Amino acid sequence: MVTWAAQLSKRKIVAVWALIFLAGSLAGGLAGWSARERSKAQLMDQARRTASAINGDELRALTGTRADLANAAYARLKERLGWLKTVSPAARLLSVLRVVPATRNVIFVADSEPPGSGALHPGDDYGDALRLPALQQVISTNQAAAQGPSSDASGAWALGFAPVIDAAAPPDAAVRDILDLDVSANDWNRQVWADGFPCALYAWIILGLPFGVLLVMRGFEEQRKALRNLLGAIEQSQSAVMIVDLESCIEYANASLCAQIGYSRRELLGRPWRDFQQPETPAELLADMVATVRAGNSWRGEWFNRRRTGELYPARGAISPVKKRDGSIACFVAVFEDMTEFKKGEAVLRAALSRAEAGDRAKSQFLATMSHEVRTPLNGIIGFTSLLLEMPLTPEQDEYIQIIRTNGEALIQLTGDILDFAHIESGSLKLDLRPCSPRSCVEETLDLLAVHAAGKKVELLHWVDDNVPAAIMADDARLRQVLVNLTGNAVKFTEAGEVEVTVRAAKGPATGDSAEWLLTFSVRDTGIGIAPSDQEKLFKPFNQVDVSTTRRHGGTGLGLAISKNLVQLMGGTISVESGSGRGSVFTFTLPAASSPAPEHPTPHIAGLRIALAARPGPFRVEFARLARRWQAQLVEVDAASDLAAGGWDVGFVEASAELARSLAADSGVRAAAAEPGGLRELDRRVPWPVDKTFAIVPLSLPREMRLVLRSYFRQVINKPLHHDAMHDLLAGARPPAIAEERPARFELRVLVAEDNVVNQRLVQKLLWNLGCTSTVTENGLAVLAELAHGSENYDLVLMDLHMPELDGLTAIEKIRAGEAGVHAKGLWIAALTADARNEQKERVMAAGGNDYVVKPIKLGELADALRRYLASRKG
Repeated sequence: MVTWAAQLSKRKIVAVWALIFLAGSLAGGLAGWSARERSKAQLMDQARRTASAINGDELRALTGTRADLANAAYARLKERLGWLKTVSPAARLLSVLRVVPATRNVIFVADSEPPGSGALHPGDDYGDALRLPALQQVISTNQAAAQGPSSDASGAWALGFAPVIDAAAPPDAAVRDILDLDVSANDWNRQVWADGFPCALYAWIILGLPFGVLLVMRGFEEQRKALRNLLGAIEQSQSAVMIVDLESCIEYANASLCAQIGYSRRELLGRPWRDFQQPETPAELLADMVATVRAGNSWRGEWFNRRRTGELYPARGAISPVKKRDGSIACFVAVFEDMTEFKKGEAVLRAALSRAEAGDRAKSQFLATMSHEVRTPLNGIIGFTSLLLEMPLTPEQDEYIQIIRTNGEALIQLTGDILDFAHIESGSLKLDLRPCSPRSCVEETLDLLAVHAAGKKVELLHWVDDNVPAAIMADDARLRQVLVNLTGNAVKFTEAGEVEVTVRAAKGPATGDSAEWLLTFSVRDTGIGIAPSDQEKLFKPFNQVDVSTTRRHGGTGLGLAISKNLVQLMGGTISVESGSGRGSVFTFTLPAASSPAPEHPTPHIAGLRIALAARPGPFRVEFARLARRWQAQLVEVDAASDLAAGGWDVGFVEASAELARSLAADSGVRAAAAEPGGLRELDRRVPWPVDKTFAIVPLSLPREMRLVLRSYFRQVINKPLHHDAMHDLLAGARPPAIAEERPARFELRVLVAEDNVVNQRLVQKLLWNLGCTSTVTENGLAVLAELAHGSENYDLVLMDLHMPELDGLTAIEKIRAGEAGVHAKGLWIAALTADARNEQKERVMAAGGNDYVVKPIKLGELADALRRYLASRKG
């Protein structure tokens, strides 16, 4: 039965209780009905006895009309009814009724009320006869009947009817007179409850008590089962479980605790827990443990336990108080684990981490060393090849040196990509946010790739929307690196056609005083395209579309992976749209805050008449688009000879090598230019006015051809065009930065610290080309000695970082500390190193360096470094 009760759900339990209640209620109802039927039988018997006490002869003397009021028999009948009422204490009213045979109506004959107090008179119709089933039953069966109880204002009452027997009437004669006995039924209801409720109660007890006992037993069984499971779980737990009393004596220990310590449960019970702890347990630990659990809180931590053998082992766990209902503490429960194996594993992991960190440091050092060791000889190779290209060479020599320089620059790009990827992979790459111009980043990127693109006859175009901010807060070097990677790939995989870089801007939510922008950079090419199935490979490191592409175009497959990581580091996204044979569009978006740009007047050239002589194509379309932006009037012709018609203010000619060679064939050009009035003579030799016509040439055009073109044009301008500089050129606002200029001469005194002999000669030659004088030292100690004897003789120091005896970083720190003399403490120091790591640059700046120039150094980059020095001196 207990098992059956255990299977009952809550819904079934409620249903059983409902059945028990219904059964008890049914039993009580049957008992009450039986009691009411007994009362009705008693009422019928009393009505028959009372009817037998009435004389039938007297009733025959009554006519059942008002005339009976004067009949002596009527008076005697009333007297008898009154006496019978007195004999029956429960009787409320006795009445004699008569059935009229002809109509079977019931009329009133007499009642037990005193004369003159009745509401009915002899002969009155008994109106309730049809609504009294017991009366109708007597009329029909000639047998006594009863009904009720009913209630009215005077209380509960019941009716008993019995026929008055007339001895003179035949036995089968229809009933003529009927006795109506009205009695009080208040005791009936009490009797019904007195008989029904105990019966229902007995049924409820008989049925409910066993079921309740079953439920209680089920609860006990569930508790026993839960306790058994709990004890089993504790006993079989891999963690040691111990219960101690308020005196810290062990009351319970599970099997795991016995196995840990090496004692049996019998040996542990009753012993103080401290007997199994490390004797030298720190007092602070014990005090914290005791104070925490005594305050009613759980304590977690580590400690040492002692095994039976005396061996100490580390344990980690929690101690919690067990509270009574009144909140007082009854005992404490400790749950802990043996941490021996964990500590061993932790030691192994710590050793592995130490080895991994050492390996990471070794990798970083290796990359730094490789970067330095590779860039140092490349500095000499590229530097001296650049100097060779400035000398008169045969076409074959020029070609060979160009190949040397191109491959050297490719090797530099390769080492830079590997170093950047290592920084990204280790998470050490950081952004250097500062104001930068998106337009300048795009134009400088195209300048870097112009020679390669011109060699393949690929047109480089760009367009920056008018709403793009002039300056944003960004890492311009990393932004330019992404643009170089994407645009370089576009040029590499485009055999003919064009590569266009566009920049769009959308206004974002305002934060503080700066408006946020979402800049979208797109690089579109007309190259070989990429199949959709191959596009998922693009942004994975060391991965290209296929092996044949790798053999044909080269590369490591790191450029796009680095670009994706850089864009994500700057908070943007990158994507590609392409298809086989229909070119590609690489797009990346960057959120950026605008930065205040230096204000300078922007002259208007609206209405200026510009003539452009260029072959139909994308460059001509871009130039026309620029003219519309500037609201200038553009005259487009296909050949330079068409400029003779005039009618324009300034002209541009897309000059090619063929044009330069045809002009060079005019042997008298130089003599004409040298004579008085030579400019007019040149104007007669060409169909355009020399003083207001500019030549636009590819950056790859040889130097001797440029010299020829300079004689026939006001200036020679390189492609791709710089839009803002072109606008200023047309407006005459400032000298055009895009036009070729003679090398600057700085007239500075420079101390060079460099241990490599080749690089010493290269830096000295570059400084000489820039109009500077230089002194070379081979290490940091020599720099300190030279500055100590004459620091006032130098304007700045170019400091290599990797030198024998004393490295450049330490030398900078010593100079700033005054070890080279007071005058040298504020000297401008530019690090000149092959280590391109950002962290190395940060170390240099932290040590007191002013600038950081990465080898291999080029003439233009060295000139930029000297300009930064002059700008700081003016500041």
